[in-house]
Amino acid sequence: MVSRDRSSLVSAGTGVFVTKGFVRKGTVVSMYPGTVYRKHEPIFFQSLGNPFIFRCIDGVLIDGNDKGLSRSVYRSCCRRDQLGPFQMSDESWLTAAPQNPLAVGQYVNNCSHEKAANVCYQEFDVPAYFPVELKQYLPNIVYSHDIESLLRCIVLVTLRDIKQGEELFSNYYTVVS
Repeated sequence: MVSRDRSSLVSAGTGVFVTKGFVRKGTVVSMYPGTVYRKHEPIFFQSLGNPFIFRCIDGVLIDGNDKGLSRSVYRSCCRRDQLGPFQMSDESWLTAAPQNPLAVGQYVNNCSHEKAANVCYQEFDVPAYFPVELKQYLPNIVYSHDIESLLRCIVLVTLRDIKQGEELFSNYYTVVS
C-alpha cells in the first residue's frame, strides 16, 4: 500500500511512500491519474504553471493536477461520460480519501544523486473489452469522448524490491513503452 506524505527531498513538497508491506521488483505500485489529451486537443490553459503534465512517448498528455482548472475539467468529463449507473472513471483521487489507493503517481518525485529511481513509468492502453463496471476504478478519462480511441493509462512499476517506509522515486525522463 502507498500513500502521500511530506517528501524526504527538501525542496520537493509531497512524495509517495510505501506505507504497508513489502513490494517486490516488477510490481505495479501506483497509477498516474488525470485527464488524457491527444496531440490535437487543447490543453494550453490547463498547462499554465502546471507541474503535473505527463507527456507520453507518442505525444499524448495526461494532466494529473488535482486542483484548479485541471480538477474542473476532469470532473466535467467524468460526469459527461457516465453510462447509466456506471461511472467511466474514478473521481475520488481528487479527494483526501481516494477509492483507488494507487492513484497517487503524480506525486512521485524525480530521483536525485542521493535518491536513485526505484520505479519507472509504463504506458498502456486499456483494451476495448475492459469491463464497463470496472472502469469506475480507473483514475483516467479522455478529454474528447467523441473520438474512438483507447484510454491511456500510466502505471509505475518497481525497479527493485521496496521496503515499508521507503519513498518512491522515478526518473522523469524514462518511460518504458
